[in-house]
Amino acid sequence: MSDYLNKAKAMQDELSWIRREIHKKPEVGMDLPITTAFVLEQLEKHGIKAERIIDSGISVLIEGGKPGKTILLRGDMDALPLAEESGEEFASEFEGKSHGCGHDMHATSLIGTAILLNENREQLHGRVKLMWQPGEEIFEGMKAMIAAGIMENPAPDAALDLHVDASSPVGVLNYSKGPFTTSADNYLIKIKGSGCHGSMPENSIDPLNVAIQIYNAIASMRFREIKGSEFLAMSICSISSGNSFNIIPDSVEMRGTMRTYNPAIRDYVVERIEKITKEVASLYRAEGSLEIASSAPTIANDPEMVDKVIGYLEDFGMDFERDPNYRLSASDDFGYVARTIPSVMFFIGCKPEGLERNLLHNPKVVFDERALPIASAVMAHVATKWLEEHA
Repeated sequence: MSDYLNKAKAMQDELSWIRREIHKKPEVGMDLPITTAFVLEQLEKHGIKAERIIDSGISVLIEGGKPGKTILLRGDMDALPLAEESGEEFASEFEGKSHGCGHDMHATSLIGTAILLNENREQLHGRVKLMWQPGEEIFEGMKAMIAAGIMENPAPDAALDLHVDASSPVGVLNYSKGPFTTSADNYLIKIKGSGCHGSMPENSIDPLNVAIQIYNAIASMRFREIKGSEFLAMSICSISSGNSFNIIPDSVEMRGTMRTYNPAIRDYVVERIEKITKEVASLYRAEGSLEIASSAPTIANDPEMVDKVIGYLEDFGMDFERDPNYRLSASDDFGYVARTIPSVMFFIGCKPEGLERNLLHNPKVVFDERALPIASAVMAHVATKWLEEHA
């Protein structure tokens, strides 16, 4: 059994306590003052020097005792604007907010990884850079961390990320080579027309009629311009306009999301949505515009690095159940790192025993804390092995 795994399992109680303290006080978006201060406190308690590189973003650099390269390990800390119905004794104390995506598990397990690596730093080849970020759920945190210099001084040569999987039990480790998550583009279509009394529609430029034509044109484009073998999820999830029974409004806003594994498809579809919006609106004498409200690129796992990581786990001391073809139609802003350096993202099982259904982003989701030391040890073990091989 890996020495890291033994040491991490000995930290089970501490890691569970840390996770529960984070879980009780979920914070959303880019402003996580309580969570950030608590993570800093736990790191400093173990003699780990940490730097706050943005208001709610933390960087730690562990210098090895031997020369070598740099590997980046990432964890996120933000919660969801979602009321919790888990029934846990340590459930959210903040109304309308919860750690329904497991970022409390990520932040905690990365603290465990930092402790393990710091204790073993004299044996490390090169450096390990660890980061705790805000704003993953809104695809803003990684961009802010990159702008603040997380990819510089020293620049990492590779990166690892590990996400909990609430639908798989402890002992499962899922991954794939190549595209692992979809890109995400959340978009806003604005249509400007001219309103009037509903009894005289001929005097209007009806933006609702334009919205219907744009909706249908976008739906048709998906099936007439994109191969059926390509994964592409396109949904218009909100159409907002007016509040009267008898007044045609001046404007309409349509909100939607688009997901795909293929960057070329992503670029094509964004261009087509913008063109459809403008030209259909113009055809009906209105004005239309497209705004990408938030975006994240595909996470493409580096195939060579996946092979190496799986090889490193052969002497980890734990036999994982694996799905090497696992992919998600969800998105994550770790893609901003994965598109620049060789990277791997894994999903690690944490579904409690006896549950049939347990899904992320669900008010009732719960997590098996036995996954915490395993996640901590996996990241430490793989980082150490990668640095040793690339010294």
